[in-house]
Amino acid sequence: MDRTAQKPLIRVRRFLAACAIAIALAFVINAAFGDRALPTVLLEGQPIAAQIGGGITFGLAISVPSVVVLFFVPLFSSLRRQLLDLVSRVDLDALNPLWISLSAGIGEELLFRGALQPIVGLWWASLIFTLAHFRTGQFRSLNWQKLIYAASVFIAGLFLGYVFLEFGLIAAIVTHAIADVVSLFTAQRLLRA
Repeated sequence: MDRTAQKPLIRVRRFLAACAIAIALAFVINAAFGDRALPTVLLEGQPIAAQIGGGITFGLAISVPSVVVLFFVPLFSSLRRQLLDLVSRVDLDALNPLWISLSAGIGEELLFRGALQPIVGLWWASLIFTLAHFRTGQFRSLNWQKLIYAASVFIAGLFLGYVFLEFGLIAAIVTHAIADVVSLFTAQRLLRA
């Protein structure tokens, strides 16, 4: 893929800034409409060690099969090309997939699960989560690959919301971060091939 003909790469600092904005927005929404302080929501649920262990397990359980199917099953080659095209705009050098994944896991889960879901419910929070990925998924012009991506984001939002409800916010953060780490490091490897 010729990166010189593309837009400049999206750098890690942009993801860190988005994370900071999401966290600030989560605190504002929670302060205005929440019935419990966000730090309280963060610490509720299963014991922290169980949430971390569960988050790692859930993250691997959803990301490894997804990566195998999307990146290695020939039937999904056009979807794979589209997803690789999307992430080719991101600076995936060195450990950047880790920092991007942590930023997304922390910022998005604090906002969508920690602040919004207790107020609007699981389904609406998942829909808003999907709409927030509008630009990332380039949903302006829908085709079947983008529709699958949008449906996958919505289902992931539902799953993360369930993890939040049953285990806790830390589990949802870790699940999200692990799923992104596996996906982005796999994409990094495939883009370098």
